[in-house]
Amino acid sequence: MAKEVNLAVIGAGYWGRKVTQEYIQLAKNDSDFSLVYVCDLDEKNLGYCRDVLRIGREKLSSDFEAVLKSTDIDAVHICTPNETHNKIGLHALNQGKNVLLEKPLATSAADAWGLCTVAERARLCLQVGHIYRFNNAVKEAKKLIDDEFFGDLYYLNLQWTTQIPSPLGRDIIFDLGPHPVDILNYLLNRWPDKVTCKGKSYRRPSLEEVAHFDFDFDKRLMSHVELSWLEPGKVRQITIVGERRSAKVDCLRQVVEIYEDNDGPNSCVNISPNNTIFDEVKHFVNSIRDENNHKNPGPIGAGNVCVLESLKKSLHEEQTVKTGLSP
Repeated sequence: MAKEVNLAVIGAGYWGRKVTQEYIQLAKNDSDFSLVYVCDLDEKNLGYCRDVLRIGREKLSSDFEAVLKSTDIDAVHICTPNETHNKIGLHALNQGKNVLLEKPLATSAADAWGLCTVAERARLCLQVGHIYRFNNAVKEAKKLIDDEFFGDLYYLNLQWTTQIPSPLGRDIIFDLGPHPVDILNYLLNRWPDKVTCKGKSYRRPSLEEVAHFDFDFDKRLMSHVELSWLEPGKVRQITIVGERRSAKVDCLRQVVEIYEDNDGPNSCVNISPNNTIFDEVKHFVNSIRDENNHKNPGPIGAGNVCVLESLKKSLHEEQTVKTGLSP
């Protein structure tokens, strides 16, 4: 019999609703899992959960502190604004709850490492919402890299662009940047030695809406990342260029296209697309049961924030910055 896990979702905005839907589905498939509470300060969000997601009133709350103190739950998934992550995450850990925090883990590296320390001392599971680690196309790309399918890697390009109203109070580096930073760490199993960042704001006086990152991993391997909230269409693509062959990874369609000898015919790897959010929340629940936090542990999220801080420093100082994360 599996260990029972009772969970609360904190934050029922756009992403919190998506997460909540997957926990509802998980509860249907897993009799030892229960979604006990959904918490949000906005009554409209709670109303959506009640009327659309059909969550009973007894499971809805606007008091996150009371929810975190509840002995009815042992885990929380936090989907609140970035600037609240550290406060609510720390409060949850101090109440003895296992935590999955949406990215970024915190808005400063010091706070992110502090969360990791508290979780480790309390022997609690701390994970981060790095959703693309659960994307079957990205997982296939990692397998190909690990198997040296491309030969020596030359460089990787990542394009994360779309056209949307720029989120209030957020810059694209900390808001969208965690995804490509984490994907590179996942694929290469290392952090960049040095980073360079350029960014601009066009539709508002401050807070970057477009950013370009350049990462150096060693004397040969490098990567470029393009982020934009201004570019038409939605692109989530990884290009891998290697000695023997290359690939384009469409993370939205979950397609991996292989280019032989960099100039030959192309072919597609056979991949079954998956529901990445469902697989992520299922992994979190199973990690609590197994006490195995190997796939997406808190220190990965803290390292991610360190890279983001280095990128911001590079932007402001207009120079390349060492991350301090390389061996």
